[in-house]
Amino acid sequence: MLWLCISLPQLPLEALQPEKTDSATVVTTCEGSTRWILCCNEAAERANLQTPMNYTVALAIHPQLTVLNRKVGAEQASLERIAGWAYQFSSTVILGEIHEELRLARTSCLWLEIGASLNLFGGFRNFIERVEAELKELHYTYQLGIGPTLEGAALLARAGIRVAITSPNALFMRIRHLPVGKLTLPPDMTQQLHTVGIRTLGMLLELPRAAIAKRFGPDTSHFLDRLMGESPDPRISFRLPEKYSAHFEFEFEVRNTEALLFPLRRMLNEFAGYLRGRDTGVQRFTISFGHRDAPATQVSIGSSVSDRNADRFLSLARERLQNLDLPESTLSLSLHAAEFATPSALQNDLLNRSLHEVEDLSHTLDRIATRLGNENVHSVRLAADHRPESSWSSAALEEPLSNLQFPDRPLWLLPQPRPLQLSGVPKIASGPERIEAGWWDSGDVQRDYYVVQVANGPDLWVFKDLKNSDWYLHGFWS
Repeated sequence: MLWLCISLPQLPLEALQPEKTDSATVVTTCEGSTRWILCCNEAAERANLQTPMNYTVALAIHPQLTVLNRKVGAEQASLERIAGWAYQFSSTVILGEIHEELRLARTSCLWLEIGASLNLFGGFRNFIERVEAELKELHYTYQLGIGPTLEGAALLARAGIRVAITSPNALFMRIRHLPVGKLTLPPDMTQQLHTVGIRTLGMLLELPRAAIAKRFGPDTSHFLDRLMGESPDPRISFRLPEKYSAHFEFEFEVRNTEALLFPLRRMLNEFAGYLRGRDTGVQRFTISFGHRDAPATQVSIGSSVSDRNADRFLSLARERLQNLDLPESTLSLSLHAAEFATPSALQNDLLNRSLHEVEDLSHTLDRIATRLGNENVHSVRLAADHRPESSWSSAALEEPLSNLQFPDRPLWLLPQPRPLQLSGVPKIASGPERIEAGWWDSGDVQRDYYVVQVANGPDLWVFKDLKNSDWYLHGFWS
């Protein structure tokens, strides 16, 4: 097997603050009686703050520091959303552990088994480029590692070794010079190794496993076996939920709806990845804005066709937000979807437009409906009635198209048939087409329809009323 590890060293910060800010911001956690800096943003690093650093020292260096308390639950939720996104690249996704202790708190990761996926994406290079392009849209700081074992791939990612390692022997040669501190061993174990002069992984791995187990405990020996692929490393695979639900809590009240767009963009990109992983789409989903004292504001986002494009989702959400009056500041943001449908297969020759143009038309209609309200935008669908004036009806924009088939009909139909005074013999292009219907609802018609050509104008659609032999104009071709 070949594993891709996505390491997320800034997850404690980015799970709380998805957007970049010019304000020096840190995430803190307590270990014992001491409060420590766990993560710094770029502005904090420019102010000479680093991790781990005593919080009191950091505050003395930069008194205007923005401080966020670590939330393990937010990190777990973010990791699970990323796993749902990652499912589009592999059917085997494994979540790493969220560690609460300070030394391991920035080792959160997930793994994808990619050996079976490379051909589907056009080879190794194309696969990695696609993964990285998608990851950048999520705005998480990441490091990638590729190795023959789970722990090996994770070690390569943490060490910043961007080389695909496919065998245990190649893994040993690549990691042997790394310090033992790169392993996720307990801190006291690393100190014990240093005490006896073992400072690199090569020195440790060359020792007999029995001696390691006797001196440093069986857990250390078993960890090295898993690292080098000498013993199995069974893990529980992540499974996509049947319904999609994502939740994000802001650290501060958000009063400007424009400020909601950045976390919403990440949320929609994760959602689109989930949809691709399930090979499905969605026509409607709900965004909820949580408030302190008022009930949550729920906004339904709908499209005329099933879709899974994050940019189009964001465009529709932006339209709704522009016209949305929230009762008070926003504390949280949620996204829910329960009904899914295979994305509609758009026909290239529809209205002689390309596939891209047809998608643009559909998206334009969705934006109009979002801005004006779904109740104010309608489509036309066919009805199972042969009478031309009764063969169509108004329908909601997102309703599926009818599969009914009718003979050739003119685009333009008059509101009411108009009496004709014929002089001479008309030039008939086709007909008659007899329509007899409506006896069941007191709208009985008996007509013979003809297509009539005129010298300087469009073809006309006329009929002869068989009840009184009068002629009427009912429509015309453009």
